[in-house]
Amino acid sequence: MLCRIVFVVMCFILSCAQAAALPEFNSRLLQQRSTDILWLKLMHYERVTSTRSGYLGAIKHPDFYLDENGRSDPIAELSATLTAFYAEGSSNDLHAQCRFPARYLWFKRWAPKQLTLPASVPCKAYEDWSEGENFQSISIVYVTGYLGNPASFYGHTFLKFNTAQKRSHDLDKTINFGAIVPDAENPITYILKGVFGGYDGGFSEVGYYFHTNNYGDNELRDMWEYELNVSAEDTALMAAHAWEILKKEYTYFFFKKNCAYRMAEIAELATGVNILDDKPVTIPQSLITAVHHASVKGQPLVKTMVYRPSRQSRLYDKYASLSAREKKLLHELVDDPKLLESDTYKHEPVASQQRVIETLLDYLQISRELEDRASNKINAFYQRALSERYRLPVGKASFVTASTAAPHEGRAPSLVQIGLRHNSAQGDGLLFRLRPAYYDVLDADKSHVADSVLSMGSAELLVEDSTVSLKRLSLIDLESVNAAVTGLPGDNGQSWKLNILIEPLDLRCDDCMAFKTQAYYGQSKRLTPHLLVGGYLGGVVQDNVSHNANVELAVRAFTNVTTGHRLSGTFFVESLTAVDNDASSRYKLGAELRAALSKVTDIRLVYDHDQAEELSLKLGFYF
Repeated sequence: MLCRIVFVVMCFILSCAQAAALPEFNSRLLQQRSTDILWLKLMHYERVTSTRSGYLGAIKHPDFYLDENGRSDPIAELSATLTAFYAEGSSNDLHAQCRFPARYLWFKRWAPKQLTLPASVPCKAYEDWSEGENFQSISIVYVTGYLGNPASFYGHTFLKFNTAQKRSHDLDKTINFGAIVPDAENPITYILKGVFGGYDGGFSEVGYYFHTNNYGDNELRDMWEYELNVSAEDTALMAAHAWEILKKEYTYFFFKKNCAYRMAEIAELATGVNILDDKPVTIPQSLITAVHHASVKGQPLVKTMVYRPSRQSRLYDKYASLSAREKKLLHELVDDPKLLESDTYKHEPVASQQRVIETLLDYLQISRELEDRASNKINAFYQRALSERYRLPVGKASFVTASTAAPHEGRAPSLVQIGLRHNSAQGDGLLFRLRPAYYDVLDADKSHVADSVLSMGSAELLVEDSTVSLKRLSLIDLESVNAAVTGLPGDNGQSWKLNILIEPLDLRCDDCMAFKTQAYYGQSKRLTPHLLVGGYLGGVVQDNVSHNANVELAVRAFTNVTTGHRLSGTFFVESLTAVDNDASSRYKLGAELRAALSKVTDIRLVYDHDQAEELSLKLGFYF
């Protein structure tokens, strides 16, 4: 009986002690801390006019907010969070300290000195994920654009958590943000829904090796790591917040609240880091430029930068550094693998054999079908070449690696132009053009796809006699050119072009606007480092304006020329044949020359012939 009484008394004392451990937070303190900039960032609150508080959380996942009104009430969410930190938990990993470790780190930073902090709760799941909170630093990784997938047109960014352990960094963790898209979604639907917020987006975690394989080996995209120069305390906070937002849902927007925007939000948790701007568009390359030029506590925000070339970039660098004799031998081996056993090959110097075989291995990897690359399926020739490399002496072959400019060194993505136009049928006028993003054949530079085009929403206005009219509205302008650098089978120069636009039927009239869709497929070849030629077969589908043809077949030839970093030009000639009426065949030709005046300005001379002639001179400003 006495033991039972003692037990009851002790339980009462312990319960009182637990109740006392939860301090009273007065309303003034809650009000003050709920407007703390770091608290607002951790909760992803955004300014709105539709809620009483003026805030609404960007995260739609209900489990992210502890109070039922927490998504729109920062004070209520803060009160619920602090209460949860002091609560007893039946399962440690479900405790608020474990679910929201970044919030808890923030709380401990400002907690009043006279306050007794809650007992620390062991969080096995988070400790396992963060490897005992052993992340040495964090890098923002930039992946170059990829025209094979609308989701990757503008490049991609993700976060990489660098460990101090002596192991392959391919095993480092990363977090990735992207749209949650149904399987087999067509590209046009993806673009439209992505632009107007038709998808949810979320964070996922994968190993770095997945990105090096998927981006570098399968999609043949270069990667750049920008290691951030932030304190260990801020690194821990950023990693803890990454844990909090894994698998949480946001509304995804293709041009603004995308992967670059969400990565910048996490980076801005570090003290003194400001890299987001108020521009209506957030492009991954712009984020990288902002990161590189930012500073923290008087020091550059970027500590180190590492370039991870794709397998294709490595192949092109290796091929370019081969001698003429070595290139000839490589082509012979590709045509006839049995030559690996021949005297022709074996009598070559060992250094040449190493260089040829290492180039061959990269070629055999990228020449596989994409499905085979993704499944890592290899053929007997690759196995034979790999065995041959093992037979040769240990050590990497000697190659001359071409210097590659980093993406942050490129120009800004948006372009505005003003110019003068003379049209042989319509007379003179002023031109005003806005291209929100991203690049064309002549101004593609760092990290863009060379000789290609990526532009959406480009609008050009014409002013004649104080009258303003639409000259051209390009909704989608895409061109993907494979330069066939090596000339080896598989590196075959397959190219394509797609335009969806509104423009006059031809240059004789400004008031005969037609909606057009143009699609082309063809081949291209780089003849010299400064000259590329190519040709397309395709078709045009357009409105029936002035009894024109609705469908035309097109044959197009083009060439791109560069004479250095500042001068470039493109020329084309095209034949169009009507399919659905008796309209006569016609031809078009055009030329555009560009001179870069500085990193932010250029001047272009444009000539077009399409039933009439037009010449224009345009001054461009990049921003």
